[in-house]
Amino acid sequence: MQAMASIRNVFESVASTTTTMIQCAFKFMAMALCIASVNVQAVASAAPTLSVPFEKSEAMSWKTEYVGRVQMNFPLDRPRSWSNEFDMAVVKRLYEMPPETFWQGVEVVRKRYENQKHRKGGTRLAYFEKVGDNAAHIFNYDDTSYWAPDLHRYVHLDNQHAYEFKTGALGTKGVEPSPSLFKPFVATYSPIFSRIHPLKEGQAPERDGLAIDGAVVSGETGRNAKAGLRVEIATGTFLSIAYRENHYQVLLRNSFEELAVDENLAKKMAVYDEPRAVREFKVLRRQERTLGGISGQEFIAKTTLKNGHSYYRFNWQVKGANDGELLEPTIAINLNTPKYPKAHPGNLPFAELPPETELIKLWEFAIATFKWRPGALPNGQTIKAVN
Repeated sequence: MQAMASIRNVFESVASTTTTMIQCAFKFMAMALCIASVNVQAVASAAPTLSVPFEKSEAMSWKTEYVGRVQMNFPLDRPRSWSNEFDMAVVKRLYEMPPETFWQGVEVVRKRYENQKHRKGGTRLAYFEKVGDNAAHIFNYDDTSYWAPDLHRYVHLDNQHAYEFKTGALGTKGVEPSPSLFKPFVATYSPIFSRIHPLKEGQAPERDGLAIDGAVVSGETGRNAKAGLRVEIATGTFLSIAYRENHYQVLLRNSFEELAVDENLAKKMAVYDEPRAVREFKVLRRQERTLGGISGQEFIAKTTLKNGHSYYRFNWQVKGANDGELLEPTIAINLNTPKYPKAHPGNLPFAELPPETELIKLWEFAIATFKWRPGALPNGQTIKAVN
């Protein structure tokens, strides 16, 4: 089966012929597509030549990040990557995207599917429709059947805020492609474009909604809507937060259940006589803990391998409710240090860990800034913590 064309490859192709206009500039962030001549995230994401060392929390510059319907401070000027899911799609922000480049990229995607033959005749391009002057829908099949086509949506809000939506396996029941088959999907999946409200760099959201990379999404966000941010605070060590709402048939765990999974895995790894097997798994903290008025659970665990290397996992989490609603979300904060001494690829050494007390101090410094974003919920609603 021919691999589905990705927007990243498409815009890299466009960049090769319009190099004075754009550069596809991202290395570290696999979760966020950056297309830019110069932009802050692209610079931060360039392949490093030296490890970024740990700094004490008070020595770093911090900024407030708005993720989902919560907020927390993260170190500034560190590589960061976003994950966004809403309106039944995985969503990526496209940076530094003038309209002409945006439409060149959309056209290349359309042409790629149009030029790929389908085994039942015709091409893999099922349907294309432009919506207004700033958005488009591209429906495409794999090359074997007419079942479960994928939908790529693109919207250009301004030069700093263009977005790609990927929705898989639409329910068309194997019906042969036709405009009448896909127009209802266009009608269903277009309204979201007008509910994405761009934010300027550093701007705090001033309305209710789901905060994503560079914008706030108002109104209905769809099943299992998610926003997440991960920042590499030192080479190999990541501080992250994830927010998910409108759960539907997904696996949910609270913090203590996550800890149990880690403990069981450590026991299985302890039986092996090899350097990367586990020598000791130690729980440093396990407690109920309220942050920002939200009741959750927290643990800190240290794993030591038989080669002497140690790594830490810090976790605070609200489990959320399955088949629940907006008011019963999952919220998870994590701080993870490297499991192994060197990074891949390139074998760049991970940053040397500070003393355990300093790591815990950094964790406390970060989570002390966590809180529910004022005005994030509609109609004066409040969060309902479910653990």
